Amino acid sequence: MTGQGDLVQVEIFGERYALRGLGGEDATYTKRVAHYVDQQIHEVAGGTAVLSIKMAVLASLNIADAFLQLEAWVKKEETAAAAKIQELEAELDTVIARKPSKGGPER
Repeated sequence: MTGQGDLVQVEIFGERYALRGLGGEDATYTKRVAHYVDQQIHEVAGGTAVLSIKMAVLASLNIADAFLQLEAWVKKEETAAAAKIQELEAELDTVIARKPSKGGPER
């Protein structure tokens, strides 16, 4: 893992940056994040060699949109999983509550 003092060298839109590890992750993760940002800026720039604030804002909006869509999907999946867990717990409770008949186990 990248410690507090370790710097990771990355390049975003032709500019070099020395970043501390992101989220306590290793250098590979920090480079991956920087590469993603670089891709988003290049996509918005569309061949322009000079980065403007407007392009940085548009790239940020694209990144935020992807994040929020993923966050909504995760919440939906968590809700579905919780509902399924409750359903299975209820089934299990029903099975456990059944008492076998005197003639042997139920079928």
